[in-house]
Amino acid sequence: MYEAIIFDFDGTIIDTEIHLFNTINKHIKERNEQPIHIDEYKASIGSVSKELDDKILHSLGSEQALKEMFSDHYEGTKQLPVKPVVKTLVDYCVENNIKMGIATSSYKAHIMPNVQRLSLDEHIHVIKGREDVSSVKPDPELYIQAAQDLNVEASKCLAIEDTTNGAKAAIDAGMDVIVITHEITEDLNFDVLKILNKDIDAQEIIERYL
Repeated sequence: MYEAIIFDFDGTIIDTEIHLFNTINKHIKERNEQPIHIDEYKASIGSVSKELDDKILHSLGSEQALKEMFSDHYEGTKQLPVKPVVKTLVDYCVENNIKMGIATSSYKAHIMPNVQRLSLDEHIHVIKGREDVSSVKPDPELYIQAAQDLNVEASKCLAIEDTTNGAKAAIDAGMDVIVITHEITEDLNFDVLKILNKDIDAQEIIERYL
């Protein structure tokens, strides 16, 4: 039995990824520049890519324009609901005293407004973000630190992810992983990763694994 569940945030707890992709291209198109291709975005999803970041900055033309684009994105995410599978799992963990954490490649300051809006801060015991580690996913450090702070062995943690980069990070940290995909990640190749399961509903997760 698992003693903790550690969730990715973007795309896993709320479906921010398609929103960010669309917001980036909305701002780029407003400047009559070539939009980012979906395959470029998918290649770095769940991690960071200096090459892609530089390309977006170049297309937007300035740091100020980049800041405005992200502000638009973060404001838009405040309307996004928690994904049903996550809500059910969080409720189950609360009822059964299973510890919970978040391990995200984003900066914590960028996700905390939504964590608080959804009242997840009342139940999540540990949040690890980009500022806490030297390398983000697919490096396992975020998950290793989250498990340590939860005081739970990695092998007794179940990770919930939506990307190949995130799944690899959790696996390399020594955790079992269930992947719940979405519009951006549903066609990524997870076959090369030894994940526990993929795209199953919360009730099946609870009955089979918790």
